[in-house]
Amino acid sequence: DLSLSLVGGESMNLPGDLSNPMTLALFYRGHWWPYCRRLLAGYEARREAFAEQGVGLIAGSVDDKERTAEVAADLGFPIAFNMTKDDGDAIGSWWDEKRQIIQPSEFLLTKRGRVIISVYSNGPVGRMDPNETLTLVRYLNQQRARANAS
Repeated sequence: DLSLSLVGGESMNLPGDLSNPMTLALFYRGHWWPYCRRLLAGYEARREAFAEQGVGLIAGSVDDKERTAEVAADLGFPIAFNMTKDDGDAIGSWWDEKRQIIQPSEFLLTKRGRVIISVYSNGPVGRMDPNETLTLVRYLNQQRARANAS
């Protein structure tokens, strides 16, 4: 299990607190990296479409609460702060010792926490693109609907 402190004072345990059929868990480098901010903005722009597909979103980084709140102000999904090397190790992330950050690690999870797809990066590129991820989710839901209809 991964216990996350969220901006706003709540906490979340993964996978125990997952309530959607699927959840995208997006762990990013930090507030200072524009590529991460653009990627999170892309997920925010598609948040309603993900919700229609039964997908919740959560993100997190090593940033402190104040810096994370700056990022969260533009987003409508929960953001975790003060993530640690232990958290990174728990999700299998690459840890940057020099900067003390989790390198990008992204997961599409079932409600029970099973990993459907994961993407790990040792740098800023090679990430789950929001549009491509939404396309994948739609495909998975279509396949599930077809299987249930037969």
